[in-house]
Amino acid sequence: MSTNSELELSVVVPTRGSGEKLSQLLARFDQQTLAPRRFEVLVVDDGGEVPVHVEPADHRYALKLLRQEGGGLAAARNFALDHAQGGIVLFLEDDSLPAFDLLEKHLTVHAARTDRVAVLGTFAFSADARRRPFVQVLDDSDLLYDFVRLRDGALHPWAYFWTCNLSVQLATLREVGGFDAAAFPQGVCDDLELGLRLAERGVGVLHRKDLVCEHDHPFTVDEFFERSMLRGIYSARLANLYGRSPTYRREPFEGRQGDTRALRDAVASAVSLAEGYHTPAREFRERLRLMESGSKGEPLSQLLLSELRSMTRRLALAPFSRGQLIELAEFDPEGVLLRGPTRGRLTTVIVTTRDQRGSLEACLERLRASREAAHPIEVLVVDDGSSDGTAQFLSPQADVTCLALSPAGSAPLGPAAAHNRGLAAAHGEHVVFLDVDARVTPGWLGRLLYHAEVDPGAGCVAPRTDLGPRDQRIGPSHLAEFVPGPDAAAGLSQRLWRESSRRHGRLPLLAGGCLLVPRRVLNAIGGLDERFSPCGRGSEDFILRASLAGFRNRLAFDVFVQRDEAGQQPRAADPAEQQRRWEECFAAKWGLARPVKLEAGEDEDRTLQPLRTRIWSQGELQIPIRSSEHHPALLPRPSEAERPGRRP
Repeated sequence: MSTNSELELSVVVPTRGSGEKLSQLLARFDQQTLAPRRFEVLVVDDGGEVPVHVEPADHRYALKLLRQEGGGLAAARNFALDHAQGGIVLFLEDDSLPAFDLLEKHLTVHAARTDRVAVLGTFAFSADARRRPFVQVLDDSDLLYDFVRLRDGALHPWAYFWTCNLSVQLATLREVGGFDAAAFPQGVCDDLELGLRLAERGVGVLHRKDLVCEHDHPFTVDEFFERSMLRGIYSARLANLYGRSPTYRREPFEGRQGDTRALRDAVASAVSLAEGYHTPAREFRERLRLMESGSKGEPLSQLLLSELRSMTRRLALAPFSRGQLIELAEFDPEGVLLRGPTRGRLTTVIVTTRDQRGSLEACLERLRASREAAHPIEVLVVDDGSSDGTAQFLSPQADVTCLALSPAGSAPLGPAAAHNRGLAAAHGEHVVFLDVDARVTPGWLGRLLYHAEVDPGAGCVAPRTDLGPRDQRIGPSHLAEFVPGPDAAAGLSQRLWRESSRRHGRLPLLAGGCLLVPRRVLNAIGGLDERFSPCGRGSEDFILRASLAGFRNRLAFDVFVQRDEAGQQPRAADPAEQQRRWEECFAAKWGLARPVKLEAGEDEDRTLQPLRTRIWSQGELQIPIRSSEHHPALLPRPSEAERPGRRP
C-alpha cells in the first residue's frame, strides 16, 4: 500500500445503494478548504442491490471504494479503518452535506488538544429535508439526536458518541478494536458501544457547534418508528452486556446479564408500553402519513410542532418497547397485537363437579353457545363421586370427556385433586380451570388467550365477574344494571369489550373460578397442592406459586364470566369455618405472619411481599402432575417455530 506523508484525515462513509446522495457528498469534498492531499475518502459499499459506482479520477482528493457483502454498518466502518491512512478518522453518513470548512476545522480542533477526545460537530436537517412535515418535527429536538442538550466546547459522556459528524484518532480506534460488528450489526447503538469502551480509556466527547454538517435525509414517520424498534433491541443489548444504558429517558432496562429480577421487571415494563401505545401509535403514524402526502412544504406552526413532538416521543415507546422484548425475551408481540391470539390451537377446559348435574348442564350449555371456530376446545369434566346421574348424563355427549376421580357416593377428594386429574389428561396448549357455577360469555376464550399470548411472562389470566373478590368484580355501575341471565351476561361482556378492550390489571392473587393457564406455567410449577382439597380451594396457592416462579397474573378487564351462586359447590362445613381453615393452611404453608384473605388489596400485597423478595427454585414451587394410564402428564413442549411471537 502506497503512503502519503501529508495525509492527515481519513473520511469514512459507509453506504448501501445511496446513489444521488452519495454523489452529492463526494462533490462536496472537492470544495473543501482543506488541501486535497491532506485527506482521503473511504466509501464502503455494504452490498446493496445496486452496486455503488464512483470514479476516483473525477475528484481532486484520494477516493477509495471498498466493497463487502452486507456485513452491516459497523462492519463497513471497521473495513474502512483497516485501510485508513490518516491520523484522524472522520465518520460521516452518506446523506451528509458538510460545510466547506468541515474537514479543516476537525483537524484544527484535534491539533489544539493534548488529550484524546472524540470531536462531535452538528447534524441539523438540510433546508430541502425540512420541507417534509415529519422532518420539521425531528429537527431541533431530542427525538433523533439530542443536540439540544449539548454544550458548545464542553466534554460529554459516551452516550453522545454519534458517528454522524464525529472524528477520533485512528490509533485510539484501533487500540480498542473498532466497532463490535457482531453484536451491533445494524448501525444502531454500535457507535454508543464503541463510545462506552473509549470512555473507559478516558476518551470524552467534545462538542463544537462550528463544525457544521447537515443531514439531507427526508425522514418519514415509518423510518423513525422502525429505527425506534431497532434502538430498543440494541440499547437493551448494550445494557445487558455492560449494565449501563445510554441517556435515553424512559429507558426500561438498567440490568446486566444474569440479573433475573431486573430482566423480569424490564420485560413487564416493555409489555405494558408495547401494549398500551400500540393502537395510538398506529393511528398517529397514519395521521402523519396523511399529513406528509398533503404537504406542500409549508412550515408547521410552533404549537403544532410542540404537539407532534410530544406525541412522537410518547408513542415511539411502542416500537422501542417491542424492540426491548425482542432482545430481552426473544419475543415479538407484534403478531398478537395486530392479529390477536394464534388460531387453531387447542385449549383444554377442565370442569370439576360433585352432585351438581343441573349446574353442570348450564355450564356446558354456555360453553357450547360460546364456542369460537378460531379457538377449539376439549372439555374434560372431572366427577368427584357424584351420585346424581352425572356420569350417565355425560356418557352420550361426544364433545365432553368424563373422568371419574372417585366412586359414586364415596367421600370427595376435593377440587385440587380433581383439577390435577384433569391436568393429567389435558392435551391443550392452554388449560382453563372452570368452576361448574361459571357461565362464560361470547368471545371469552379468544380474549383470555390474547392476554396469555401478548405477554411472554403472563401466567394465570382471569376475567371480571359479578361475584368473588372485589378487585375482580365488575364495577358498581355495571352491577347496578346487571340482571343475571344469558342475554344480560352477553350484553355486559360486549360493553366491557368496548370500554376496556385488551386492558388488564395485575393482582397478587386471583380467584380461580375461571382461570386460563398457559402450558409454560404448568411446565414450570406443575399442578395444584392437594393439601388444600379439604378446604375446597387450591387455586390461590397455584396462582401464588406461578407468581413466585416469575410469571405475572393478569386480570382481563375486557372479559366477563358470570357466576351462578345457586350452582356453587356444596359445602360440607360452614363457609366461614372453611374460609378460616383455608387461611390458616395457606399461612402455615408459606410461613406468613398472619392469614391472607382473597381480597388482594394493599394489605394482602404487603403480607405476600416477603415471599417475593427471594428467588425460589423450581423444586420448591413445583408439584408434579401424576400421569394417567392413557395420557402423558403434559404433552412435550412445542418447538420454537410453533411458539407464538417467537423470533424467527
